[in-house]
Amino acid sequence: MLYNFGMLFLLNLVEVEVHGLLDIGDGYIIVLSDKSQMKFLTMTIGKNEGDAIIIAKENIETPRPLTHELTTNIIKNLDGNIEYIEIYDLKEGVYYAKIHLTKKFLFFKDERIIDSRPSDAIALALRFKSKIYVSEKLLENVEIPKPKKKKKFYDI
Repeated sequence: MLYNFGMLFLLNLVEVEVHGLLDIGDGYIIVLSDKSQMKFLTMTIGKNEGDAIIIAKENIETPRPLTHELTTNIIKNLDGNIEYIEIYDLKEGVYYAKIHLTKKFLFFKDERIIDSRPSDAIALALRFKSKIYVSEKLLENVEIPKPKKKKKFYDI
């Protein structure tokens, strides 16, 4: 199944990118921004997940495959691809995401939607160079104002 801008607009999804990570000691605050960098979404994520995102974003080679590299290798070796991910809900302080995984067959694609933590979905999307989307409703409800300074901010 191929998605174009019109279909994603109908699904009320906004494309975002990883704007940066703020190291908070035992984890990170990840900042996602829309393409215009006018809307921002923040999430607190674990140290390992933040490190996995930095490794993917910076194309850092690891001596042995870590969890997200292993998952990427498995999906690719099974001729799969991550079309896109979507962060779609926030319940009781927990964000929810879906990974849209596809596998090509002769003349069509089989799509599977996998429940995921947003941090894992983002780490995988970066490795596949896949788009990251946030529900428009979610982005409007939890967006933060544009930061004025990037003090102590790991901009990636």
